[in-house]
Amino acid sequence: MNILAEGIESLKLACSLVLLIPALGVVLMGRRRVWLVPMWIITTTLIAWLRFTGWFDPVASGAAHVAAGIALLGLAAVAWKRDELATDIAATGTVAFLAGWTWIPCVGRELGEIVNNARAQPWAELVPTFLYMLGLFIPLVLIAALEVAWPKFGDISDNFKIRAVGLGIVALVGGLVAVTLFDDLAGELARRSSF
Repeated sequence: MNILAEGIESLKLACSLVLLIPALGVVLMGRRRVWLVPMWIITTTLIAWLRFTGWFDPVASGAAHVAAGIALLGLAAVAWKRDELATDIAATGTVAFLAGWTWIPCVGRELGEIVNNARAQPWAELVPTFLYMLGLFIPLVLIAALEVAWPKFGDISDNFKIRAVGLGIVALVGGLVAVTLFDDLAGELARRSSF
């Protein structure tokens, strides 16, 4: 369980903000967070794991990056207009993909072992990658659990203004990705981090 603890410890590091700020947007999207938080964690875990294994290693810039950012902007607008589970899941999956794509991890001892072993033993490192991400996103899990345990919290947090802030954060990420500044931000935050 050291990997889970390292994920929790990573909450305080600047490089984690590349994942945590978009995750905050997802949590603020409203009453569907019980579905969106697991979607966020699974998507970021898979993208990070695929990058660690070397099976997905595109450069986080260029035309594909611009197109993905514009697609996220469009999905955020559609999610705002329709306010449906399907559009929220599409926006969540896309922002999680983009955040995981550009994230430069702060590698501690446990995550370092995952990164070092992932190319030789990819399937053995999937669960440890998930545990790291689960630790990193424990605040999201707690907020989603609070909504399940105390439905009144869901009613309080299900406000269109709060949803607007959440989708605004998601759209901001899309805009930064579209103009290729999000990967620059990820690099700068990684340089300012140390374990």
